[in-house]
This record gives sequence, structure tokens and C-alpha cells, in this order.
Amino acid sequence: MLRFSPGIAQGCHELLILAKKHPNPAPYFLSAFSTFGSIASEKIFSTAQAMRWVCTDDIGNLAPTVEGERLLNISGYPALLRQMLLDYIDIERPSWVQSALSGRAKVLHFAGAEIGQIFVEALLADGVDSDTVAFWDTLAARARGLKDERQNQVGRLGERLTLDYETRRTGKAAKWISIESNEDGYDVLSVVSDSDSRKLSIEVKASSMGLHGAFYLTVNEWERAQETMTHAFHLWDVSKAPYALCVLDVEQVANHVPTDCGLGTWQTVQVPFAAFREKFSTPLISD
Repeated sequence: MLRFSPGIAQGCHELLILAKKHPNPAPYFLSAFSTFGSIASEKIFSTAQAMRWVCTDDIGNLAPTVEGERLLNISGYPALLRQMLLDYIDIERPSWVQSALSGRAKVLHFAGAEIGQIFVEALLADGVDSDTVAFWDTLAARARGLKDERQNQVGRLGERLTLDYETRRTGKAAKWISIESNEDGYDVLSVVSDSDSRKLSIEVKASSMGLHGAFYLTVNEWERAQETMTHAFHLWDVSKAPYALCVLDVEQVANHVPTDCGLGTWQTVQVPFAAFREKFSTPLISD
């Protein structure tokens, strides 16, 4: 993880100013300046590169990138730190960003002392003015995006594992339905067995939290499961290798699905993996 602090942020800004005003090859800045503020020039240079704030131009001189130019055009130290912090989050995607979904206090608790000091000096640690609230809304949006991305990665891993498992189990290549469309109500299409060619639709759920995790079942997925004569649910525990699989039929899942009552209708239900603890096993899968 890239280290970032107020001193490093200020040093990178100083480097950007020099590179803009005095074009020179990168080695010049490293030899001419042993430090930027209290931070070694090598650290400032490597950070500015990693953050994509500087680059080498066509004639070999160090120059601000588009992102670096944006920083140079910002007025005021707090505003500068805010943009640098967002740039850092976009590049590093630190785990503490997820805390933004729970509010400012959680972020300040989990971000660490150096990042926390950036929040303080950027005037983000307190206050409810419109700019500050807008920043925290932006941070929460990034947190949701990172969370969705992580969930998508785990979900796709589960689907790949099911494709491999079904191909090995039946001797026939399973079809990856959800990669083409997510409106069918299931993820993988296989067959019942190597001797039964009836189509088997499979809804795949995966969790990186193992038996502490849960899966969400939508009413569309459930209606599809009920409409199909041969349907299965694959639950993958991908918290550690070897990955474990739980195969369920519609009847086994039905005990955990709500029913509409009165004028209320359900749309999504959360079911814990632990409800099927005894049914997980570790099948042979390819790497």
C-alpha cells in the first residue's frame, strides 16, 4: 500500500510546481533536491509517479500529467488536499474506504494516523458545510462502487467454479448464461447428468466470508427456479482454498423464502450460508 501523508502531499505539489516552471529530466530533480520539505526526494518522486501526477514528456523532461495540471489549478490548501485524497483513493483503493458507507466517524477511525491527518488538514474531519458534505457523498459513492466491484469479482469466481464443476460432473460443457444476459433468472445452464440430457438451470451464489456470509435471492430468480422442472442452487464458500460447494434444490431453498402477505410483496431475501452448513463439501476443481 502506497504511503500517503500531508507531508508527502505537499512535497508532491512542490514537485509539480517545479516541473511546470523549470522543465528538466527527472534525474535533475533527484540530484538537485535531497528532500521536499521533510520527505526524501526519492519518496516524493515515486509517489508522484504512482499517483500519475507526473510523467516524462516527448523530450525527456519531467512534466505534470493532466491530473497533475488539475492539482496545480486548485486554489487553497484544503481543496488541494481533498482532490489529492480522491486521487489516492482512485489509485490505491484502500480497504478503509468501505467505512464511508457507515459515515465519517468510521473512516476517521479506520484510515490510520497519516490519512486521518489529511482529513483534518483538508477540513473534512468535522463541519457540515455544503462542500464538506459533497465530499463525503463522493467518498460514499466510491465506496459503493468498490463494494459492487468486489462483489462482482466474487460472483464471477463462483460462476467460473460452477462451469468447471458441471463440465467435470456431466462430461459436457456448461453454458455461461449470465455473461450474456442477467435477465434469465439463473447463471449457468448444464444438464441433469451424463446420462440425462434434460437442461439444468443453476443459480450461483458465492461468498468470500464463508459460512459467515449470506446470499441474496431476488423474486425473479425464485420465480424462475419454481417454473423450471430441473433447477439447482450452487453456493460457493471462497473464503479460503480449497473452495467448498453446497448444491441445493428448489425445495431446500423454499424453507427460507418469504411469501407475500396482504398488500405487501417481497423483492429480495437474504439467506445465510450457515443455514446449509452440513451440505458444503470440497469438490475437485481445476486451478
